[in-house]
Amino acid sequence: MNRPYHFLVAAAAVVFFTSSFDLFLNINIGPNIRIAQLFALVLVAAALLTHRLGRTLEVPLGGLYLVAWCGVQLAFVPVAEFWQKSLAYCLWLALDIALSFALVNLFAGDKGRLQLLLKLYLVSYVFVAGFGIVQFISPILGGPALLVEQWWLPGSVPRVNGFSYEPSYYATYLIMGLVCLGSLRRSGVAEFRSKAWTFAYLLILLALLICFSRMGVIFALVELSTAPLTRLWKVVKHPGYVLGFRLSGWKMMATAAVLLIAYSAVSGAVGWFLDDPETVEILVSGTGLLGTASHSVDEREDRLHGTLLTIANHPWMGQSLGGITESIAGYNGLKPQNFEEAKIYEGQSVFAEVAAASGIPGSIPFLCFLAVTIVAPLRLAGRSSPRYAAWLRALVLALIFEWAILQLNQNILRLYLWVHIALLATVYAAARRQYTLSGDAEPGDAGYGSPNLLA
Repeated sequence: MNRPYHFLVAAAAVVFFTSSFDLFLNINIGPNIRIAQLFALVLVAAALLTHRLGRTLEVPLGGLYLVAWCGVQLAFVPVAEFWQKSLAYCLWLALDIALSFALVNLFAGDKGRLQLLLKLYLVSYVFVAGFGIVQFISPILGGPALLVEQWWLPGSVPRVNGFSYEPSYYATYLIMGLVCLGSLRRSGVAEFRSKAWTFAYLLILLALLICFSRMGVIFALVELSTAPLTRLWKVVKHPGYVLGFRLSGWKMMATAAVLLIAYSAVSGAVGWFLDDPETVEILVSGTGLLGTASHSVDEREDRLHGTLLTIANHPWMGQSLGGITESIAGYNGLKPQNFEEAKIYEGQSVFAEVAAASGIPGSIPFLCFLAVTIVAPLRLAGRSSPRYAAWLRALVLALIFEWAILQLNQNILRLYLWVHIALLATVYAAARRQYTLSGDAEPGDAGYGSPNLLA
């Protein structure tokens, strides 16, 4: 790897490691400028430079649909009175799209660089998870509260938020790393069954659990249930065998005994939990259950209601991604005058946010992008080498989890979502090149011919 590419890999690593930074290494000039965005600009500039040196820019997976959708957002900027935020969000979206172009054109053509990039991506989740665990332990041991935003017990037991605004944002970030690594471990690629990656997986899981975002815990449980459900499906399809072994009488009895012990343990834990009112109150705090405060739930419900009301009132003309806040604030009799005031009224549920920002017709390019980024990689995975197939499936599964959890929190411009999409597009481009060069591609196959075929 020559020196320029050493620098570009380092720049990409900075983007990966800092994509969840909301509270650290940011510049607030109205809009909040993140360090990851500055290094993303470096990568975009490098990709444009390679184009000037005579290389043809390859369009990433879904790229043309995204460009069309960004054009829709730009067209609706004048709709909002506080147009500066709408324009800022368009520029942010354009940078997110440009990041996919940059990673595809800088890294898809070199297998060694791409493999290093993928490992750095996984390690970035381990780094942020490790920081979250230190953040949790430090105040308990009498140390400093490192970027802590919320507490279970004020001053002593924090709710982990990592570098994010709050625990739910932290969980929304970590779930992609957990699902991606979990899928790779289940793929059969020996590297990811190693002790080091097993430890990394458990570290990310622990960090996600101790932040105790309810959404995060639920999605983590879904991820953990994937392997058992897969095995159960094999049993249902072939009841005489379990993982290649015939079910004998003593194995059935042993399995029944384990299930009985597990049931007893869970029943005992639930009983103890329900007999301890203070524990119940701590764990349901913020949900509105059992008379506890419901601030976060109420706030999200209000923002979702405002987002849906914006769609109902403006089904054909979108308000732009930055203009949704103005609409929601207007339903509360307010008119934001700056970025800080507008921030309180962000849209809720990203698919509803897309419809409110774009109008129903204007949402079509985004829906096409959504479909192609899930269907095309899975189709190509069936024709790729085992390693590329494992990565394609892992990145798509993590993306599906992320789209699902984003229906419950935050907005669509979260940087780590678009970093993940850019990496998926890069792996897709690399796997497609390998498939095309192998001579197996046929006209009409995913990966055949023009790079714009599925763009």
